[in-house]
Amino acid sequence: MLVLLVLGCGAGPGEKALEYNFKQGIAEVQLRTLENAPPEKIYPNTPFKIIVEMDNQAAYDATEGVVRIVGLDNAFFRVDRTEQSFAQIVGRSALAPEGEKVYLEFDGAAGQLFQNSEEYVNTFFLKTKYNSRMEFTDTVCINTNLYAVYDSGCAIEPVKSYSGQGAPLAVSEVEEIITPGAAVEFRIHVANEGEGSMTMVHLGRTMLGGEELTCEFQDVGENKRTVLFTPEKQEATLICRKFLRDQSSYTTTLLLTFSYDYEIKKEQRLRLVR
Repeated sequence: MLVLLVLGCGAGPGEKALEYNFKQGIAEVQLRTLENAPPEKIYPNTPFKIIVEMDNQAAYDATEGVVRIVGLDNAFFRVDRTEQSFAQIVGRSALAPEGEKVYLEFDGAAGQLFQNSEEYVNTFFLKTKYNSRMEFTDTVCINTNLYAVYDSGCAIEPVKSYSGQGAPLAVSEVEEIITPGAAVEFRIHVANEGEGSMTMVHLGRTMLGGEELTCEFQDVGENKRTVLFTPEKQEATLICRKFLRDQSSYTTTLLLTFSYDYEIKKEQRLRLVR
């Protein structure tokens, strides 16, 4: 009976999660208010709640975050605290395949309508800012002897494209340039592919196999490992170089890690009715 029971059980969600690669595609923290919090209609001199759900669908934790309510008219809607912070929201992984959801409550109270007014609609914004990270890894071919026609090893791919690494920040393209017998250069295109806005990207580890790469962002200030994004430009080019010794071709791992600051803004409305 025990044997039949074991054989009859298929792979459960936990087993599938262990096999799934969460570090792919474009994903980020989803920001929204719960149904009826705030209510569709708010009456004069009554309390109300705004409950914000933050659902981390990225493959990395969101840390050091803050949520703000911006744009409320205090003559009609008062909120006790318009800003709340959070330390961490866990991202999706084999241990947490759904990611983590965090709920923040804002207590408010409505004022009075003007005389002869039937309603007032106040457009405001939910804004969140947090820090997160992204890891890029891929297998690349290294061959410093371009004239080795009969080399039975790997073949270099001059340009490779990617569809995301499980975060709003994404490596979308890597160009590999070989100087025969001397060095390899990677030109790496990094961009914000999410719905929010990125303000800063910092480069962390840079490895080719077990050795460190020399990398720097193009067209930045003195700190070549940090690039500031603007609303008009949400992308950057990273150049990495490594002097080589081996002549025969071989495959190895290219590893890059990044941290970044990210902002999301959602438009909301409160409706005060008589």
